[in-house]
Amino acid sequence: MAPNASSRPKTSDSGFFNRYLRASTDFFYAELFLRLFTFVWLCWALTKFDQYLDRPAELYEPLTWVGSLVTPVLPRKEVFWGVLAVAALANLGKFFVKRAIIPQVVLAAALLWINLVLWSYGYLPHVNHLFLLAHLFLIFVVVEKPGVNKPDKIQYTSINWFYFGLLFVYTLSGLWKIAALAKKLLSASADVHWLRPPAALYNALVSFREYDQPLTFAHLFLEYPWVWQIGFVAVVYILTSAVAAAGHPPLRPWVGALLMGFHLINQFAFLIFFVVACLTILCLFFPYSLVCRQYRELCRFPIDFRFTGKKRTATYIRTYEDGQEDAYHGFEAYRQRLQDKHYYLSGLLCFPGVKLVTELCWRGAGRNASTNAFVL
Repeated sequence: MAPNASSRPKTSDSGFFNRYLRASTDFFYAELFLRLFTFVWLCWALTKFDQYLDRPAELYEPLTWVGSLVTPVLPRKEVFWGVLAVAALANLGKFFVKRAIIPQVVLAAALLWINLVLWSYGYLPHVNHLFLLAHLFLIFVVVEKPGVNKPDKIQYTSINWFYFGLLFVYTLSGLWKIAALAKKLLSASADVHWLRPPAALYNALVSFREYDQPLTFAHLFLEYPWVWQIGFVAVVYILTSAVAAAGHPPLRPWVGALLMGFHLINQFAFLIFFVVACLTILCLFFPYSLVCRQYRELCRFPIDFRFTGKKRTATYIRTYEDGQEDAYHGFEAYRQRLQDKHYYLSGLLCFPGVKLVTELCWRGAGRNASTNAFVL
């Protein structure tokens, strides 16, 4: 049945302002800490390059056409240091000229060039990709300090697109695993697929051989295959649904924590190191507005809350000092009420499938109640 006008959600100007304010506050500090981390990363890159200078130049081999085009040979120390200095200055400049686009473009290009050099000793590691994407997408987002910044729909949308770009990479990873598994199951292939425990060993073999370490955990997956299978299903759900956090700010810290857990498991179980990715996620997905005084000072707090009905007939109304009201119904009424009490806890209700399962349970309970009433 199509919803009528009275059952549709309504968000007031004050409600939208609070939504935009929290998103921009979180993003301002996320960008701030990412830029501080960028200085640390540049120091690490310099140390790594100095180690490369001790290696034979013949081992330097770009693995991509971009690398072959812009860094065909190992650059001299002075050149590398010069690009590093340009990156540091561009990053520093963004602290003072938030609206300037050119420094961010220069920074993103310099970071890519530095990584192309670091990647060119025989392998393209699972490092720095999220870090590079974050700096690329920062070209299109401008958020100033709370109190100076003017949050609006355009800025809010640009922040959401920033997170969409980052998280869609994880969603593609999950979809690829589903497609690869489906192909082998439908074709009845005898090859190892993702639900077979040996897949865990194949996944780890390259890294463990590279570090000359024994596969000490092999028995866990071979003797208890359900450990790997349940873990794989959980990881696929986390990766595939990650992009949902782009449009639901309360969900972002939860998705960030789960992605960090995914990377840490890879790091300690399979020796696939994601240190930079974990630190980038920590910078970008931390719930800063929980501890930010400026947000609480600028927020337009409602003066009245009303919750009536239950399940599909539930209605939640919040009223502001100027008389504006937000009104939500059904599942969204519960989510908004929890959001007012514990903002980030309400993110758990934003995971894909939660609303669908809840409403199906309500519908099933309603049918059972109707049946029992009819029998009586």
